[in-house]
Amino acid sequence: MSRKTIMLILGIIGGAGAFIAQEFGLALDPASVIGAVTVALVYIFGEMKVDMERLRAQSHKWSDPKFITALAMVILAQVNSAFGLNLPIELIMGILTILLGILFKKDHKQEVNSV
Repeated sequence: MSRKTIMLILGIIGGAGAFIAQEFGLALDPASVIGAVTVALVYIFGEMKVDMERLRAQSHKWSDPKFITALAMVILAQVNSAFGLNLPIELIMGILTILLGILFKKDHKQEVNSV
């Protein structure tokens, strides 16, 4: 389990605990709540900074045809659902999935041949 997932779980438990405490009329110590939230936020923002540096290091991958195809699939499915365009989404996704498979196979062959 990643550290971010653990922090997410702790945040959810803390939120649920605060909700339950309020519902049952229990008193929460504001200093401990603020302290816990501050520690969680500092950790999350520190991890975000590291993640952004990793993202910048991989910026060349944003123009990869596989990424663009997968992104188009996600956006098209969401737009079709959100706006009720009634596009034959199964057919479109099938075609894009086949295209994505071809792109992955092409890259795999290039990697095997270069070794």
